[in-house]
Amino acid sequence: MTAAGLEERIGYRFRSPELLEEALRHGSAQSRARGERSYERLEFLGDAVLNLCIAYDIYRMLPLAGEGVLTRARAAVINNRNLVQVGERIGVPESLTIDPSVRRKGPKGITRKMISDAVEAVIGAIFLDGGYDASFAFVQEQFRLPDFMNALVEGFDAKSRLQEWCQREGIDLPVYRLLSSEGPAHEKVFRAEVSVRGHAAAEGSGGSKKEAETSAAAEMLARLAAEGKETL
Repeated sequence: MTAAGLEERIGYRFRSPELLEEALRHGSAQSRARGERSYERLEFLGDAVLNLCIAYDIYRMLPLAGEGVLTRARAAVINNRNLVQVGERIGVPESLTIDPSVRRKGPKGITRKMISDAVEAVIGAIFLDGGYDASFAFVQEQFRLPDFMNALVEGFDAKSRLQEWCQREGIDLPVYRLLSSEGPAHEKVFRAEVSVRGHAAAEGSGGSKKEAETSAAAEMLARLAAEGKETL
């Protein structure tokens, strides 16, 4: 894929196309005699820009979250797997400038690290060419933060979150109590409640004791959030 084709995919036209060329140039293809550099410097810059963009968006999307949750959320978005997915979607493997001997190795020649590094370099190049707003728009579009955040919040263990909240507030840890277990062995329904000092007990149900406790913890967290307390 040509640089112009990649510009089409990322939705950004470079005023200084040499920046994009540098962002896609692997160390095996740089020529110091021609004054060429690999993507390493742009990767360094792009990593910082990406972290700022994601941190700012998460900060806005999770207004009640504490530092620990914000840090975990950022790590869930910025990782090698997601960077490679973005790189493959916009055509980085086909666009990389690498030594022909590496290209001849086929798909195995272009490593996942090369793809993720180049994505960060592209972000750095966009930042230098168009400023923060342009790079932020690219990150928002390609990393699709709302999708990540929905999965992330759903994946947080409610019991762990409730325990962390109690620890932050300096109160006793939650106390769980099994209320009932009904139905045939293969489809039992469990009911449990959780008590937190200073709050009415919350109940939950599920197909196992753990599910019922998790459901009760989620209900308690929802109540706390409704009261304007930080819970995530």
